[in-house]
Amino acid sequence: MPVDRQKVGTSVIPGGLDAQEVVRRSEAACAALSDDEDGLKRDILGHAGNRWSLGVVHALGVSSPLRHAELRRRLHGVTQRMLTHTLRQLEQDGLITRHDYREKPLRVEYSLTDLGMGLLVQMIPLWTWVIKNSEAFSAARNRYLDRQSDG
Repeated sequence: MPVDRQKVGTSVIPGGLDAQEVVRRSEAACAALSDDEDGLKRDILGHAGNRWSLGVVHALGVSSPLRHAELRRRLHGVTQRMLTHTLRQLEQDGLITRHDYREKPLRVEYSLTDLGMGLLVQMIPLWTWVIKNSEAFSAARNRYLDRQSDG
């Protein structure tokens, strides 16, 4: 069944969406990403595409608070160093909180903040879209590689 689409310039917008509104929002987002706080905004967007950041945000969204060792068990393949680095970045950006109980032995727990939960909620549709279209992405890459090897 063909999808109804509206053409705007050279872009194709799925039917049911107001094409001009999509273009307006896209232009506003691009303009906002090129202002003085460009680095900060790009860093935050980087969390959305980072395997370990996504894993931590997801794990803390499902069950919070969690200790470092429990997070490491849930994130198969993450090194202690990478997990520590990721936790520090997420804490710096306000997506998680770190609570040090100042006990012996050391006891530190991490929790998702409201900002972190907001990121998780906003990312679910994107993750779903990527997963749904992964075969199409793979096919596109293969076509590209085939053209590169032919030329």
